[in-house]
Amino acid sequence: MSAAAKQLQDPGGDHHGLQQMLADLNEQLGLGGIWYCYDIAHPAKWCRRVKSSEQMIRSFVRRRRLFASSGTAAQLWQQQMSHYPGLGHVLEGVWNQQVYFWPMRELPVVMSRRLTKAGIEALVTFSVRCPLSPEFRGRFTLLIPDSQSVAQVSATIEMVLRQLQQLQVKIALEFGKSINPLVDYNIVNPLSAYILGLLAQGQDREQVSAQLRLTLRGVDYHVSVLKELLEARNIAQLVYRAGQCQLI
Repeated sequence: MSAAAKQLQDPGGDHHGLQQMLADLNEQLGLGGIWYCYDIAHPAKWCRRVKSSEQMIRSFVRRRRLFASSGTAAQLWQQQMSHYPGLGHVLEGVWNQQVYFWPMRELPVVMSRRLTKAGIEALVTFSVRCPLSPEFRGRFTLLIPDSQSVAQVSATIEMVLRQLQQLQVKIALEFGKSINPLVDYNIVNPLSAYILGLLAQGQDREQVSAQLRLTLRGVDYHVSVLKELLEARNIAQLVYRAGQCQLI
């Protein structure tokens, strides 16, 4: 397996249980693989935070918290990543439709060839609500090996959605905080989230400053950035909104 694929499979933290969940579902559904990411529900809402939709796509491509049901599926994802900046219309479909069948004929020739070589005939992304945060979705892309399997998935969409919803509950409960999309997109600085967590636990600014070896001005800076980002007027509102986004 390539180093890039290994990074995709284990991008930090102990997420082997998540990968096993995907592998089990992949076997159950008889697929050629599954790609998964814990994602922002409405990326357009955050585009102004990262300057443009093009930057949002680039941030999506560079994400580390992307998972696959196997090393082979992970390597296939890695091979496709360079094409995504030119596939804004596909990512819009992924982000805005609950069930999105990728337009295979519109994909770049090299991308199509790699998928065909891997025995993949179709890609379908299911976006599933997160039970812990209205701001997030679980996005499962099913790698479908043949036309018969495509027809089966199409005929059982509601059943597949229920299975994915159940799986997303488990993922959110066990791994939600360690794969937070706002941090993964670099919209939120991990240090800012950590500082807010300390404050929410009852530490004062001086204690946080001493613990992290930051100036008080540095602590205040991180808090002010989060206030602006989450549109909070005060600490209480900031803590509430950060909780909604699973930052604390």
